[in-house]
Amino acid sequence: MLVGLGHVDLVCRDLPRSLAFYAAVFGPLGLQEPALFDGEQGERIHYLRFPDVGSGSLGLRQAGTDQAFELYAPGLHHLALTVATAGDVDEAHAAAVAAGAEVLHEPRLWPRYHPDYYATFFLDPDGFRLEVVSARDARLRRRV
Repeated sequence: MLVGLGHVDLVCRDLPRSLAFYAAVFGPLGLQEPALFDGEQGERIHYLRFPDVGSGSLGLRQAGTDQAFELYAPGLHHLALTVATAGDVDEAHAAAVAAGAEVLHEPRLWPRYHPDYYATFFLDPDGFRLEVVSARDARLRRRV
């Protein structure tokens, strides 16, 4: 039986810059220190861990080239991170602004997705689109 998403790895052009960004934006919301592993090419993978056990992790690793990320090329479109409250969405947004992120959408309700869908969207240092959404969104929760 499938039980969840274990981890997602992002390949970064400047790993120290990305580690600092994710720590600044999500550290205050409970993101834990990374667990370090060796990748298949000898690179170090920094797995950023979420506070809830079983919620997976986000791996960051250094790119081998300086090629820029392209949103609509094959690959990742965006990464949505769930936080507990709308206030946490606002806090993540403020931290992203302070960290120099390009904000795509200010925090607000997105009723076209769901009446309680409160989210913000911004870019990380490599141009990966990040969404921070309040856990009030029930669209994708498992039905019991």
